[in-house]
Amino acid sequence: MTPAAASGTATLTSRPEVPWLSGVSVRTVGRSVTLDVAARVLSQLGASVLAEDDVARVDIVLADRIGGPGDGAESAADYVARVQEANTAVWVTASAYGLSSSRADAFASELTLLAAGGILGHSRIGDEWAPTVPPGDLALKLVGYSMAVAALHAVHAWRATGTPVHVDLSAQEAVIATGLTLEMAHALSGCPDEGGSARYGAPSGFFDCLDGSVYVLVLEQHQWEAFRGALAPALDDIDTLVAAREHSDLVNEQLRSWTARRTAEECERLLQGAGVPCTEVNTLDLLVQRAQAVGRPLDLTSAEAPPLPALIQTRTHDDATSRPRPTTSISQLRVLDAGHVLAVPLGAAWLGAMGAEVTKLEDPQRLDVYRRRGPFADGKPGLNRSAYFNQLNFCKVPRDTTIADGVSDLDLEPFEVVLHNLTPRRASVVGVSIDDVLDQRGPKLAIASSGFGGAGAWANYRAYGHNIHAFAGLVAATRDGRGEMGDMGTPWADPLTSVAIAAWVLAWSLAPEHDVSVGIDISMAELTAVQLTSLHGQDVDAVYTPAPGEAHFFLRIEDQLAMTAVSTRSGAELATVENLLGQSLPALGTVGQLVTVRGLEIEGGEASAATIADELLARGIPASVVLTADELARDPFVRSTGLYQAVESADRGGYEVTGLPWRFVGEPRIGVSPAPERPVED
Repeated sequence: MTPAAASGTATLTSRPEVPWLSGVSVRTVGRSVTLDVAARVLSQLGASVLAEDDVARVDIVLADRIGGPGDGAESAADYVARVQEANTAVWVTASAYGLSSSRADAFASELTLLAAGGILGHSRIGDEWAPTVPPGDLALKLVGYSMAVAALHAVHAWRATGTPVHVDLSAQEAVIATGLTLEMAHALSGCPDEGGSARYGAPSGFFDCLDGSVYVLVLEQHQWEAFRGALAPALDDIDTLVAAREHSDLVNEQLRSWTARRTAEECERLLQGAGVPCTEVNTLDLLVQRAQAVGRPLDLTSAEAPPLPALIQTRTHDDATSRPRPTTSISQLRVLDAGHVLAVPLGAAWLGAMGAEVTKLEDPQRLDVYRRRGPFADGKPGLNRSAYFNQLNFCKVPRDTTIADGVSDLDLEPFEVVLHNLTPRRASVVGVSIDDVLDQRGPKLAIASSGFGGAGAWANYRAYGHNIHAFAGLVAATRDGRGEMGDMGTPWADPLTSVAIAAWVLAWSLAPEHDVSVGIDISMAELTAVQLTSLHGQDVDAVYTPAPGEAHFFLRIEDQLAMTAVSTRSGAELATVENLLGQSLPALGTVGQLVTVRGLEIEGGEASAATIADELLARGIPASVVLTADELARDPFVRSTGLYQAVESADRGGYEVTGLPWRFVGEPRIGVSPAPERPVED
């Protein structure tokens, strides 16, 4: 493989906008958190966002019905008919539960969306406490990112057929298919053990230091060996990670003693230096200071901070074969997924479901940890039975690479796009680093995603989702049901990054021409931190104080465990809730407050969390039972939407994964194919 001569290399020090969507115009209908994110993503990628009252013809219209119809009491059916008449290109509608569902006219809020999407069901510190509610409108913002991706998918379809496309995006499905993806894999595959990655960890959790806290999570044997060495001789008698899990109390006790004698930064530096995933619990201000000090400029002080933060490198090619390439249709887009675990594989799977030709690269000697570790379907181990791997790798074809003497036999020439989230050293060995891709005859797109960025002092830091939450300022801004610092129970940074990756790739493929190769270095911590810009300068009490006239709380009937998340936007709506319950509610001064009410009857029957939610939704008030993945896997309503896609594989047989959270109005649901399987030895 001989690289083409290259020139014009830019250093990874700036965060420029890109012109890929030049000529694409966008208009939003109304104003909301979701619309703001979707429009800013498309703007950063080169689109022109017009004022709402601009009557010029546009390529993309973005409309948000999540919190209400927005333009009066128009029903979903009437709205769809009106859009069909008005749409000339691409129209994307985000609604709470989907325009084609039986809940088409129901609404949601940030709180009820987190409940309906299963996030709050897995963010619990105990049955007696309210769920841990993350700040920053994370769910609504994630729907905004999904909205931008769905819009770009629709632009591809519109350009291919010339037929206007109306995208029906369900906010509930967007949260389930991203933020809850691991828990859904666990539930849909009937895995018998507890869901979530932290269950494998020892040590696992937050540990106090002299001046703050760190989050530590050890999931691999080699990490355990490094951790044991760092604390030697305290844990010398515990040889394996399996034994460490069996003695987790002792392991955590020894780590608490070790961290209590050191600063948080020192603990992070020493353990990361040994190869152990450990991060300081940063505030937003501290994160900005630290990022700037290591040469990764991060701006959280402005609401205009780029929604897709990344360091971008370009390379022009001097050889005659590297001529500008026109727009690549999605069916002709060849993508190499050289990633592992979650962020890159899920983003690549979405691209495959949208029609791209996605190749899953695997090293037989070093298979994806998710494929190896499980959890496994029905508790039966096997390389083709991993619930996580199958959930994240649908719509891909397999390709193995052989690495001998540190050299890979990989040929990058067939691929326009190369994605990875490997360590810098491993990426170079496999041959998929940004430099490896940019050295090819262009034009190509390389995206490297990592916990803390591939350039700078943190490039070799190990990370898992919860480490990133701590590092990015999310944990420091979050309070659990007791009012103490906490973390949401699901890995949010990873699926958020997967959606961002899909947006980058789709926009690049839509560019009028490609005359340079582009490398994008994504820090998952920076991407997570950008979601929190609205919190900059606020104390936690302010973050959890509802807007005037609003209330966002949990209702639980005494002697019942199930809860209903409720949001009211006026005194009149709160009065409606009280009338339904037949009792007054206490002062509701905190977002996520838990209120226990005495037993009651609704329409002659004993009330439950579900009946309360149904009655409030029917009255136009956002409400949802706080659901878990297991409950969502069985939920008749979600099943009726077609989100769970049935696939058939040679080894495992039939199983289900969560597909794309949108559909094109008037067309069948977008189907998916099973993840690549390894040969099974007899």
